[in-house]
Amino acid sequence: MLVEAPRLVRLPDGRALALDDVGDPAGVPVVYLHGTPDSRRARHPDDGIAAASGVRLIAVDRPGAGQSDLHAAGTLASFGHDLGHLLDDLGIARAALLGWSAGGLCALAAASVLGERVLTVGLVGTVPPVEAYDDPALVAALGPARRTFVELAVELTPAELAAEMVPYLVPNPLTPEVALAHVLESAGERGRGELAAVPGAAERLAEALAEAVRGGHGGVAHDLALQLEHGVELTAVTSPVRSFHGSEDGVSPPEVGAWLATHLPHAILDLVPDAGHHVIFPRWRGILRALVRDAPNP
Repeated sequence: MLVEAPRLVRLPDGRALALDDVGDPAGVPVVYLHGTPDSRRARHPDDGIAAASGVRLIAVDRPGAGQSDLHAAGTLASFGHDLGHLLDDLGIARAALLGWSAGGLCALAAASVLGERVLTVGLVGTVPPVEAYDDPALVAALGPARRTFVELAVELTPAELAAEMVPYLVPNPLTPEVALAHVLESAGERGRGELAAVPGAAERLAEALAEAVRGGHGGVAHDLALQLEHGVELTAVTSPVRSFHGSEDGVSPPEVGAWLATHLPHAILDLVPDAGHHVIFPRWRGILRALVRDAPNP
């Protein structure tokens, strides 16, 4: 499938950030941050929902994903500065942030840097800061795959962990058929049900996976390393935060939301019963509308 060309924003150091700017141009600006390994395309396949919800959706390829340049020395905090330049380029004073999975961790770090420029933060099945894994009860609540990642992080350096994990996250060679099969297999039974509830969602995620590694696997490896970065200043996140968690999500169980609620100044846990990690697709409309409700006038 041919992927639409994104808009490219040139950063002060010469790197490019790629984005899709869709939805209602006059709506509440919402910067959408994808998971790992994914790209700006890893969102609901119907952008008309954003428009109908009063949202201007700005879906960004994080550095090293899709058509955004890798920032080898980049950190979680430096990505917040990248987003500040992106908002300046688009003429947006304030925006909401919406992050799914690893994108939620990036949203929190960016919010700690952008301060009052962030209207509100929405997290869906978010990967928490690495400090959360010091809580044995939280680790015990993780599904087997995520728990393995956390356990390996104790034994390996970030580079070694990336080398271990990338082949499992990105099949090689990656044909469209292999990408779709991988998306469905890795989603698990509950995730496949959530994707099936939205026509075209699984195919969109397969497309997003292929787009994620169009420039190589370096971005995936770097993303995995960033998930182990200490020191995200959660107390500097001054905007309201709404953290959506499926009760059956093995990547980000409700215990993650409870941990975040105790470490963020203004956070609430929004529990979705009987939902898994892909709840963002069937609940896309409601999540966007919740962000619009939570956001003060930009």
